[in-house]
Amino acid sequence: MGARSVVLLLCALSVTGCITSDRRPVDENRAVLDYINLAMGYLQEGYSERAIKPLKRALEIEPGSASAYGMLGMAYQHMGEDRLAERAFARALDINPDASDVRNNFGAFLYARERHREAYRQFELAAQDVSYPRRSRTFENMGIVALRLGDTLEAKENFIRALRLNSNLPKANLELAAIYQQEGNLLKSWQYYQVFEGVAEHSPRSLLMGIDLATANGARSEAQRYLSRLERLYPGSMELKQYRSRVGYE
Repeated sequence: MGARSVVLLLCALSVTGCITSDRRPVDENRAVLDYINLAMGYLQEGYSERAIKPLKRALEIEPGSASAYGMLGMAYQHMGEDRLAERAFARALDINPDASDVRNNFGAFLYARERHREAYRQFELAAQDVSYPRRSRTFENMGIVALRLGDTLEAKENFIRALRLNSNLPKANLELAAIYQQEGNLLKSWQYYQVFEGVAEHSPRSLLMGIDLATANGARSEAQRYLSRLERLYPGSMELKQYRSRVGYE
């Protein structure tokens, strides 16, 4: 069903403020947040190595900061330092087992290293937090991991739960469309697909799916539109070759 990725929440810690002086601020709590925010800014701009120093400063002030360790795990992950990243994520969760953002990001880290069952467990624990504001994304991540584990039923249930919380999640809508297509429920598949199209950019996979679903549901002009986009945007794609092979294109 094509490549899939889980969501790593770089801005999940919701910290604000900035560092305006090299002197240690009087308000140590504010200083810790400022250092974490500075590190997050570096990560967002792609300067992962620069994020380490402010996080170390934050941990000098507050050695028990789960947020700082969670961000440190992300910084090491971006640097390719997997051992250090895992150690930082684990330390953050030792300090605060209820840090749902850290669990989600640790799950994304594990998923990227194909440790799928461990990733699923981290997402599962994060999803148990009913107050977690990004819970829908975590259920979406659980669905993606379940697909990789070959459990379509579990994936379907997680995608449905994700969309109950946020009906505009692109991956959940597209994957549910694919699942219902496989089950032969082409009308329901088409409905989820149309929601996906309204909230996300197309890929070769989604355009080929659109051709098939539009054709099956009698939307011939839509099918032609998807085909035209597939030919224009992805002329060398396997999906276009697959479509042409099916229709006997010479």
